[in-house]
Amino acid sequence: MEQIALMTDFGQQDGYVGIMKGVIASIAPEANVIDLSHDLPPQNLDAAKFVLWNSYRHFPEGTIFVCVVDPGVGSQRHILAFHTGKYIFIAPDNGVLDYVMAENRTKHLLRVQESRVMASSISNTFHGRDIFAPAAAHIAAGFPFTMIGPMHPYTLPQSPFVHPKGNSTPGKILHVDHFGNLISNIYLKPQDAQGMVQVGDREIPVGQTYAAVSEGELLALPGSHGLLEIAVRNGNAHTALSAGVGAELMFAPHSI
Repeated sequence: MEQIALMTDFGQQDGYVGIMKGVIASIAPEANVIDLSHDLPPQNLDAAKFVLWNSYRHFPEGTIFVCVVDPGVGSQRHILAFHTGKYIFIAPDNGVLDYVMAENRTKHLLRVQESRVMASSISNTFHGRDIFAPAAAHIAAGFPFTMIGPMHPYTLPQSPFVHPKGNSTPGKILHVDHFGNLISNIYLKPQDAQGMVQVGDREIPVGQTYAAVSEGELLALPGSHGLLEIAVRNGNAHTALSAGVGAELMFAPHSI
């Protein structure tokens, strides 16, 4: 059974996700459709590429990821199909695939242009229904991946992630999650969870778990994604620090 994972910023109230599932079911009724997320902030490419990067490796090999966070829908931007050898990603050419591509040497990167994998009539505002969903469904149903369009030229993106090095490691915030946790680009192993993180003029202790500090206090710790994150126990670090995506920080294994 083929797996298709959907990630969009459509929300749930307007039926757009259900329509995409209906299109898939019409073409590939045996495919298993999984909702990765539909509550990404609208048009937020930073959130989309982080959530995709943090999620895809937990799916079975062969999963087709349909990534529709697409502020340029209806424009001249391309729709890409990326094959890693283990997974397939269908996404707009707007950076959503950057983190995934940075850690996967592509086998194929194509433009989705084959009319046989698209709807007969294409809207300028709903390519999720008319191109993304049917293309994924046709691939799941056996349409050859290499026939969906021409090769797309590219430069492999640089990974945003860094490992701690020396007495201090500069980093930045890549993502703010639902809880207001600030997720950085610094890899941190549980056995290395000590020292301090500085954000602006605030020094934040590094611990192992949220319970390492009292309720309402800031701490930094290794998250489930393997990255250093900043949290407030039973609170919101995004609000407490007035910091978001792009904010700079410094990690030191000892006091700064």
